Amino acid sequence: MRRTCLTIILTIVIVSPALALTNIPQQDITTDTHWTLSGSPYIIYGDFQITNGATLTIDAGVEVRFAKVSGDGGYEDGAELVIYNGTLIASGSKGFPVVFTAHMSNPQPGDWGGIIAEHNNQFVLEYTDVKYAVNGLHLNDFTSFASSQSSTDYLEIYNCSDNGILIDDSYADIRYATLRDNDNAGIKTDEGICNVNVHLSDIYDNGMYNFENKNSNNVNATECWWGTTVEALIEMRIYDKHDNPAVGEVDYDPYLSGSFKDAGSTPQYSWGAIKGLFFGDRGNGPE
Repeated sequence: MRRTCLTIILTIVIVSPALALTNIPQQDITTDTHWTLSGSPYIIYGDFQITNGATLTIDAGVEVRFAKVSGDGGYEDGAELVIYNGTLIASGSKGFPVVFTAHMSNPQPGDWGGIIAEHNNQFVLEYTDVKYAVNGLHLNDFTSFASSQSSTDYLEIYNCSDNGILIDDSYADIRYATLRDNDNAGIKTDEGICNVNVHLSDIYDNGMYNFENKNSNNVNATECWWGTTVEALIEMRIYDKHDNPAVGEVDYDPYLSGSFKDAGSTPQYSWGAIKGLFFGDRGNGPE
């Protein structure tokens, strides 16, 4: 007896629920506000401020997209988020970052302005990606207290048309951040008096400089990964008193042997640092 085999092919289609799209016109956030994944992406049209003591909380996986505008005033020509009198909490997670980007099908560096933190107002940018801005994060007259209460853990800023982080007349304590592929500098200090410490961060493959210090104060940027362990190459991409005696020095020594995210990365010491351990001299090496 012949047996007829009937093959049945079952096709299972799994449909993910569509995410919403939330339009945010140019306006101020004056009361506590919560942006969730169910409302993502949030499309921003023009500049908007967090003010009146409000807190904007953004959940993991949320995208915040800035529509391209011009002639809108503000710090840069382009839509911006300004922490003027309030708090920004962007709490992403590993694999599900909060993303700030341009609302363009083919985004380009400089398509929006950036995130600006002013005065005594704090931010949390943890597991957060910022890309295609002019300056990804701009600290303006940012106080010591605000800096101590803010966080950049696993913040990544890249593909900006100017700088990853621009620091004007501010305190800044940057840790566990990645600044790469920005057209001018990964980090730039500019106007006023800046007090800056950068540790355990990756700062590499930026355009003109990885760190550009245009300020008279020295910068402590030790135990960072600069994309290389060749000191001449590290120094070539740092602008400081060795290029202009009117500005302060960027102290990068000791530096990491790889990304701070790599458990095998270890601090490397130049001859000058090793010499200083034994003889109290932080020179740059033998004459």
